[in-house]
Amino acid sequence: MLQHLKIKPNFLHTDLSYGRMLLLSMLLYAAYLPFSEYTVLPYDAAQYWDLAAYFSDHRHFSLLHYPDGLRGYLYPLMLFGPWVVQQVSAGLIMPLGMAKVLGVGWSGMLFGVAIPQLWKQVTGRPMNAARWLVLLGLTFLFWRDYFSFTISDMPAVTLLLLGLGALSRPGWRWALVAGGLLAAAINIRPIYISSVPGALLLLAFSRRSAELWLGRCAGLVLGSALVLLPQGLINWRHFHQATPLVLARLPTGQPLYLNQLGWGTAYQRYESSLIPERPRALVFADSVGKRALAREPNHRFASYRHYLQFGSRQPIIIGTRYLKHLFNGLDVWYSTPYPRELHPTGQAALRLLNYALLGLGIWLALSAGLKHRRAAWPPLAAATLLALLLPCLLVLPTLIECRFLLPLHLLVLTIVAATWQPGVAWRGLGAPMRRVALVAVAAGWLWGCWHVSEATAGQLRPPSEAPQD
Repeated sequence: MLQHLKIKPNFLHTDLSYGRMLLLSMLLYAAYLPFSEYTVLPYDAAQYWDLAAYFSDHRHFSLLHYPDGLRGYLYPLMLFGPWVVQQVSAGLIMPLGMAKVLGVGWSGMLFGVAIPQLWKQVTGRPMNAARWLVLLGLTFLFWRDYFSFTISDMPAVTLLLLGLGALSRPGWRWALVAGGLLAAAINIRPIYISSVPGALLLLAFSRRSAELWLGRCAGLVLGSALVLLPQGLINWRHFHQATPLVLARLPTGQPLYLNQLGWGTAYQRYESSLIPERPRALVFADSVGKRALAREPNHRFASYRHYLQFGSRQPIIIGTRYLKHLFNGLDVWYSTPYPRELHPTGQAALRLLNYALLGLGIWLALSAGLKHRRAAWPPLAAATLLALLLPCLLVLPTLIECRFLLPLHLLVLTIVAATWQPGVAWRGLGAPMRRVALVAVAAGWLWGCWHVSEATAGQLRPPSEAPQD
């Protein structure tokens, strides 16, 4: 196996195969994850693991045994095999150990296949080894411990990117695969249903003849139906709801997203916590939002119409809140979904690096926008951006967590790693004063981001004030 990784003198300038990138990604995480400091699956990671048990009643297996109305069936189904292995090991294998094995696989699929193949499909050019290694390193710095747990974020975004990449390829077979992958992403993370408009545009842009286009439409529908049909049967059996989509309702019957709108009004950021002095939750208040929500009946939104009416009365405040949520969602403080320390070693450096990358990503995106100012964006790029950004837009009103903006953060890191040419950019500035001005702007950007972040950190509330389901 390692013979395939033999490095040649011009290795950094070559285009790596997906197999090599997959293997390198898996080797990195296989070397790291066994030494992470966690010992158990906490909170929602444990809930997903326990949901896998529902498919078996100790006599026979059935998808229809699954009874949960909040989470889709597919991710617990993916965990069923590892759950069985752990059960028959009689305690020799711990759930966290199985989670890390799965994490190695998901890291390889995401960084070795999903991101590189979609980038190549959309831009028409692959990342060379040097740029891909930069991307792998940056994503490792910011997201590495998310692969230690059985949570849905990394699997869902991986399937979404693979689905978009498959849909950008010609032929009905790729459309069939794309339908299954996109439906899987939607079942695992229901917010990704907002990617459908972008996916349909990808399908439309691939039209070459009516016959081929109809075949691709049929493939997309069939692939989606194969994945979503079990969810429809589950919903009908347990909840008498005729829909193939995840109900995403709390045990009280309240839609989760509607509850999130209330939480996102009263609080501006949330982190799960394993910090002994702040167990369960790090929650950061929005004092203006809390006062506004307190004036509403029952201190909550009774319907989506109620929320829209609330927003229409204070559009500037709502817009400002969304911008704060956008920043907070991209302001990565921890490389884990479950921090063990409020201020871990290296956190300040991680934050400053993140602000620098965000600023660089904005600059590169604006430069690309100016380049295309008089020409239409490439259709595949426009449709793909729509599919990736609409889910991020829909989570802005909610109680924001960094993982909610995972597609956008990965997009920023990919753009920087794949396109930035520091030497060319520096020489292009020309006159020394322009370079001095750029350094001053960069310093101001870092200072501004740091102080906005500290303002949010100053609103930390006791865990007892965290919103309850």
